[in-house]
Amino acid sequence: MEGTKKASIMDEKLFGLPLPFFAAVSVIVIGAGFLGKLESKSMVCGGAVCMVVGYWLSFIANKVGIIRKTIGLAFVSITAAALVYFNLIPENMLTPASAFMNDTNFLAFYIAALLCGSILGMDRKLLIQAGARYFIPIIGGVVLAYGLGGLAGMMVGMNFKETVMFVAAPIMGGGNGAGAVPMSEIYAAATGGDKADFYSRLMAMVTLGNWCAMLFALLLNQLGRRVPKTTGNGVLMEGFRPEDSAKEYSYSMTTTDMVAGLGLACGFYIFGRIANILLPSIHAYAFTIAFVAFCKIAGIIPERLEFGAVKWYRFMMDHFTIVIMGGVGLTMMDLGELLAVLTPKYVFVVFIVVLGAALGAGLVGLLVKFYFVESAITAGMCMANGGGNGDILVLSMADRMNMMSFAQISSRLGGALILVIQSVLASMWL
Repeated sequence: MEGTKKASIMDEKLFGLPLPFFAAVSVIVIGAGFLGKLESKSMVCGGAVCMVVGYWLSFIANKVGIIRKTIGLAFVSITAAALVYFNLIPENMLTPASAFMNDTNFLAFYIAALLCGSILGMDRKLLIQAGARYFIPIIGGVVLAYGLGGLAGMMVGMNFKETVMFVAAPIMGGGNGAGAVPMSEIYAAATGGDKADFYSRLMAMVTLGNWCAMLFALLLNQLGRRVPKTTGNGVLMEGFRPEDSAKEYSYSMTTTDMVAGLGLACGFYIFGRIANILLPSIHAYAFTIAFVAFCKIAGIIPERLEFGAVKWYRFMMDHFTIVIMGGVGLTMMDLGELLAVLTPKYVFVVFIVVLGAALGAGLVGLLVKFYFVESAITAGMCMANGGGNGDILVLSMADRMNMMSFAQISSRLGGALILVIQSVLASMWL
């Protein structure tokens, strides 16, 4: 339109800052890294490193058409991991980034906001209907992953039982701390073997399965774009439109609402940790999810507080998801571990296991009126990934970060289900 000023690249904002200002901050952060002036255990310095790396990589992903239309923002974590693998990020920057993600556990702070706000902001009817049926596609994914994986193992000369126990089970078992670690102890107790040997073997499959789940998340997202009938665009259950999945509020947001949302998120998160003392075999996040869902269904939380929790969740998701993705790539995605297990035999079997999880969860999900893509991603890929960190990677690659609550049900409660199954199988097969 004549007379309309063409938008300039300098008008764009990264992390709320105009591009020139963000560039200036980036120079300061990178310069301090090379000069050794970033504090090694500082939330400020570590967060700044993750912010700079994450937002510049997201800027590239949004500007390059082929990246934007294929892997999208998954480019952020993958490229950050590659920069680390090829030693292109100085140790003076990696150390504070690691402290930010692990020592201060900002990742848990982020997940707490997503779990609390996403569930409290859901349509109550959807939560009741979808929650009651959610384990059905999870079981479908497990059965097909075990079955197809075992058959694939036999095709390449592996024993069916061995493939289920040492390939399919760790992939579907909830990641490292809630999966490979306790599973190695179960196997050691059943055989009298060394749990460290079992752990090394299981963790290699967790790593390869996590990367494969990320690939399938990308493919499922593309399937949804090309075949719209297969997806709810972030809504799990048929009969709801995307805009129906979240409750609308009539309040005007204030800073008090944001603080209240933060307070609720912290309270629910810590409740989960307390409940975990009573049942250590179930992850604290599972208790958090269950308590938030109970409060939502029972109508315990006043609507204004719900509003605050939703606003806090959206603030964290809108502004810190890229920071988290940068941090996960810098500190938690090890390309070296992936390359170490990239043998043709295991790649084939793991691929079939994850394919089985996707098909089983997606197809069985159709029986309970779930969308194929959303069911395959949450009940399938979030069972087959590396646990909590894997949920973030899978959901970011599928562009469905709003489904974190369902992803965590898969990783935590679904992972606990796998441990029960493996306890029985270990006594019979090992």
